[in-house]
Amino acid sequence: MMAIKNALKKNKKTKMNKKITIGLIATMLFATQLIFSQVDNELVELEEIVLTIPFDQTVGKSVLKVDKLNFDNVNPIIAQYMMNSISKLPGVSTISTGPGIGKPSIRGLSFNRVVVIDQGIRLENQQWGEEHGLAISSSGVESVEVVKGPLYVLYGSDAMGGVIYIEPEKYTSECCALIDYTGIYNSNYNGFTNNLGLKGSSGKLSWTFRGEMTDNGDFSSPDGEVENTWFKNNELKSGIQYQTEKYTSDLRLSMSRIELGIPHMEEGHDDHDDHDDHDDHGDHDDHDDHEDHGDHYQEITHTTLAWNNTFDMGNDHTLQVNIGRQLNDRKEFGGHEEEEGHDDHEEEGHDDHDDHEGHHEGEAELDMELSTNTIDIKLTMPQSDVLNLIMGVNILNQENRNFGHEVLIPDAEKGDFGVFALSQIDLNDSSQALIGFRYDSRSITSGSSSNDWKNVNGSLGYKKDYTNSVLRINLSSGFRAPDLIELYADGSHHGSFTYKKGNANLVAEESVQTDLSYQITNDDTVASFDLFYNDISNYIYLSPTRNFIDGLRVNDYLQQNAAIYGGEIQIAKNTGLDWLSYNTSLQYLFAETADGEPLPFISPLTFNQVFNIDFGSDFSMEVDFIAKAKQGRVADFEEETDGYSVLNLSGNYKTSIFNNDVNLFWSVSNVFDKEYYDHLSRLKTAGIHEMGRNISVGLKYNF
Repeated sequence: MMAIKNALKKNKKTKMNKKITIGLIATMLFATQLIFSQVDNELVELEEIVLTIPFDQTVGKSVLKVDKLNFDNVNPIIAQYMMNSISKLPGVSTISTGPGIGKPSIRGLSFNRVVVIDQGIRLENQQWGEEHGLAISSSGVESVEVVKGPLYVLYGSDAMGGVIYIEPEKYTSECCALIDYTGIYNSNYNGFTNNLGLKGSSGKLSWTFRGEMTDNGDFSSPDGEVENTWFKNNELKSGIQYQTEKYTSDLRLSMSRIELGIPHMEEGHDDHDDHDDHDDHGDHDDHDDHEDHGDHYQEITHTTLAWNNTFDMGNDHTLQVNIGRQLNDRKEFGGHEEEEGHDDHEEEGHDDHDDHEGHHEGEAELDMELSTNTIDIKLTMPQSDVLNLIMGVNILNQENRNFGHEVLIPDAEKGDFGVFALSQIDLNDSSQALIGFRYDSRSITSGSSSNDWKNVNGSLGYKKDYTNSVLRINLSSGFRAPDLIELYADGSHHGSFTYKKGNANLVAEESVQTDLSYQITNDDTVASFDLFYNDISNYIYLSPTRNFIDGLRVNDYLQQNAAIYGGEIQIAKNTGLDWLSYNTSLQYLFAETADGEPLPFISPLTFNQVFNIDFGSDFSMEVDFIAKAKQGRVADFEEETDGYSVLNLSGNYKTSIFNNDVNLFWSVSNVFDKEYYDHLSRLKTAGIHEMGRNISVGLKYNF
């Protein structure tokens, strides 16, 4: 709570361009009028159960604003890459490296400032890496919840930007095996995805198994094929559940292997000229021979074993014990050739790494193995009809080891320990309060260097129900200790085309975020209006320098106070026409350091309009229009991007073959083959436009 008190004492003035201020106010006023003009029809249900905050409440009843996306309601083509679906939520964007490779950004914060919970445990896969995605496909995923803003109390350090909670595929109570197959083809990059799932149950046991194979070639922008942007993914997910009246055991195992090309990136494309490596549009004949011509690529394998146990302790008390083991092996191949002086960046003490099973000297330029063990314990204890209490402990132990020629992050160990308590109080029939506290400690040891951090933070929330609307106010403090890459990096990182240098003198980030949310619900309309202000002390960021090592620009880790603020507006409405509904959203972000310098990777003003057309119960269609404004406020060495608009179409048709359900679906993205740069694309620096028109078709068959 000291962090909250200290931040409230600050009287820090933030510079803001006058035109931007006027534009934001005008936009918000217009949107407010629009909201109040749309609120007089039928109720849109908000009865989905929230998993992120384990009070067994619905989305509509939660004190914290939670966005939930059910994958059953998403076209499988759009859902084949998880970030394509999540980024549809207001306030969520994607930092991308071509199609299928995206990192979530929540209200301007990303990488190791966003916690991802998968299969009940915290995902640990070198989150700082901007050049690879979540390494989780939507295969075998039931739903995704997003909390925007610090959820530090429950999920600890790194949850400063928010939490993405991925609910795995549910088990079935059917006694016989259920089998389904999904196949998707994407024309732009000659990509194929094949997915096969099996699940069933017998007595108290339930089981599930799902496998997926994805093979994508180089994608094409409107001005030609972009060399070495291919992408492959093989993934297996399995689970077995044992359930009695008082106990549930859920054991999940997932294994994925991702290979992805790293496109040829060179600086000096400020004018966004056509990329020299583009071939003729649509020519993908060579995308399987990357191993022959020695292109630069990555190979990432990730294995997760999660054992989630739930005990009914009586008196409505529930104990959850989640135990996790993760192994992430990340390799980079085909970097630059060995040069004189190259060994200057090798770390001592790695002589014994050559005997690592499966790794051979000279095979990988960069080879990092990250092993993580976690234990999470939560005890839910309703104290009365008006008071619910959760107490818990989080323990993490992590080890990073190197086996490649180059060392980006030295061998190191990290340990986290956290204790928390969160309570929800019903003040009266229409008001609830949320109060939480957390103590955290983190230690990082590398060689003779050791760092320790300790912190106490808190969260306050208030929710008021009116006749047809809900007001939510939340104040949360956050804490994030520096990570391995920020402290100790000293090496070439070809995946991000930089030479990174850590800073052992970094201190922990602290933030205080205020959220205001107002939601109106009527017969057939839900309209929400959200504002936030995030005050961050000691914000850590990469700062490009004018120096180069091995042909790569040197980037230093620095820190400075910063502020991020903005808002989102969303309207979901069923029209008077039975076959037509729509969803409108608008989001705005403003971010800068204490001295008025813009922060990097900040999404511009974004407008999204989606029309859903239902032609009966069997055939539906979606029209998706996205418009983004110019982003002229950029960090050093970051390029401005012009505004653009893109139209996407998709649809599906449900029928039956041999008395089995069949879903046929299609999609056309970037319908008019628009040539544009997205500000959060990492490829724009090299003059590589976003993907051109892509026609996709697929089917799902339930045996």
